[in-house]
Amino acid sequence: MSAIYYAFTLGLILLHFAAVSAFLSRWIASFHVARAAGILIFTLSCFFLEHLHGWGQLSWLWPISSAASAVVLWQNRTRLKDSGFVRAELVFWVFVAYGLFWKWIFPAVYPTSERVTDLFFIGNYMPGATLPPPDHWFPQRVFDYYYAFQHYGAALMGRIFNLKPGLAYNFAMPLLMGMTVALTWDFGSRFIKHTGWKVLLVATLMIGGTGATPFVHLVHQGDYSTWGEANNRMWGSARFIGLYDHDQANTPFAAKYFPKTEAPGTEASELPMEAFGYQYFLGDYHPPLAGFFLLALAIALIAMLETGVGLSRVNTAMLAFTVPATICSNTWVFPLQAILVAGWAIWRGDRKRSDGPHTDWPALFAGGLAAFVLLYPFLSFFAVKSLATPIKLVPMSDHSPWRPFLAQHWPMLLMIGIGLWRKETRRLATFFAIAFGLCFFISEMVFVDDPSGGKFERTNTTMKWWGWIWTGVLISLGSLLLGSASRAVRWVVGIALGITCYYVVDVANYMWYSKNPADYGKLYASSSYTNDPTMRDMFQYLTNAPDGLVMENMETDAFNDGVILSTFTLKPSVLGWPSHLMTWHGSVPEAWIARDAMRNFYNGTLPDARTWLIAHDVRYVAWKAKESANIAAWTKWQQELAPSYTWVNFSPAGQPPVGFWVRKR
Repeated sequence: MSAIYYAFTLGLILLHFAAVSAFLSRWIASFHVARAAGILIFTLSCFFLEHLHGWGQLSWLWPISSAASAVVLWQNRTRLKDSGFVRAELVFWVFVAYGLFWKWIFPAVYPTSERVTDLFFIGNYMPGATLPPPDHWFPQRVFDYYYAFQHYGAALMGRIFNLKPGLAYNFAMPLLMGMTVALTWDFGSRFIKHTGWKVLLVATLMIGGTGATPFVHLVHQGDYSTWGEANNRMWGSARFIGLYDHDQANTPFAAKYFPKTEAPGTEASELPMEAFGYQYFLGDYHPPLAGFFLLALAIALIAMLETGVGLSRVNTAMLAFTVPATICSNTWVFPLQAILVAGWAIWRGDRKRSDGPHTDWPALFAGGLAAFVLLYPFLSFFAVKSLATPIKLVPMSDHSPWRPFLAQHWPMLLMIGIGLWRKETRRLATFFAIAFGLCFFISEMVFVDDPSGGKFERTNTTMKWWGWIWTGVLISLGSLLLGSASRAVRWVVGIALGITCYYVVDVANYMWYSKNPADYGKLYASSSYTNDPTMRDMFQYLTNAPDGLVMENMETDAFNDGVILSTFTLKPSVLGWPSHLMTWHGSVPEAWIARDAMRNFYNGTLPDARTWLIAHDVRYVAWKAKESANIAAWTKWQQELAPSYTWVNFSPAGQPPVGFWVRKR
């Protein structure tokens, strides 16, 4: 039954996407670009309006919007039939299906990487409160400190189609990534004649290998038939410099070609490059996804402008629109997106009339201004709360070591070098080579000075910037060079990209050795917990219970299960992960006081616990399996809390107590 529900729900969502594409294709002459631009404009407009007044639950809307979508498709059926619409939709669905395949095998959200925080971001928006919404991990404040526009989009979809937060998470990620790949296909189709080269382009993007992929296999020998080895090779291609090349190196090849060069007593800087395809493995619905989407949209729009497809003024305005949109989507890449778009506008505006039309500056400024207007309510909160992260010069000791640097980036450097030499399609390859080459040079000269330090000084900067640059080079220069008139250029670039696609072996091994059939297809994302019948009943109870603060055991300061029940059931928590709250909110002494009190409660030592719980307006106190062994503490609290709280038990007969104390009203 679940599969039927998933298929029907996804079909409804894709119906809406198709209608957006069909409707806007009258003005934007590409179905893939029209779809992406329409979803972006619609979601950002709603984001603007809900800062003025929240709309609450929107599940009443989908029957109306579904009917309207069907009408749009029916009224445009003749035009769409003759313009390749069905083929474009099928291509998009294939790309969505690939992401959904990953989510079908690995649907669970649990405390690793950024999965739980991403689910928490979505959950803040799900009730539909006026923005910025209450912070579910720190209810006395609001969620005004993060660039979570894509999470708002997932929540908006969830509110319209009445999705649980985990299902919204697992649908939104394949849809967003599918649109990015479709934009890549759109760009490549304008310059690559042979379908095989286009398939190689998108395969390289989606598989996620890097220049380091072959070196991962050369610097380390191990048992390939284990989960640990398969997992290490997956992250090794993205986190080669300063991590895999050090911690995993065990071969003579590694000792000869990747010797450790850092000074005694120091650690090598970790310089990761998490590009687009790596995100499928990572599984996080995190802001880099929106950054890649906006990058691909900008590149696709540049291609339309360069080839004279569609309305130049509309395309130019939409191109400028993508730059401010990065601020609320992935602020890290805002300067890079600005360099790309502004650089293209200047490059195009400096041309002679015989080499293509000039930049439409009024349209460019109008598009950028429109996006800033829609962002203004968000910026009025976000700008005040954003962290002080100045850009600084990279110290000499922190520059990338040249050997692993070349191992990681050689395909990108190759494409930039050829792009500077080959003037493909009215010098477009030259522009992209200069633009992305400049961004790459900047990434080696400066870094964003965030709270990280030591060997992680540049980690966040390279993780965000290098992945964005590699993805941009692959989409733009990869397409132009695979479509080159020179057979030699096509094959040199094709072989280089093919080498990175050896990563498919690592992907296959990871899927095979990481398989957990108990999780397959459980797209609600809670299977790590709800596979246990008792926890499943607790989840169901709290989902249907009235709103109220939930308290769970916070054993550590981050990456624990102490917010799982509240986050999945859209209930505010007494306290989220304290170390994250300190990063997001700054000085939060009350959070640490609350953390200590909660730990004392679960240890059975909190003085006057009932008064403390009532004073903090706690409605649900969770006592999970981890706490059930402490019978003495449970007995103590059962006696003390009885006047104000009712015990609701979920453990089987004869087993230690597991359940909730629920505040009497």
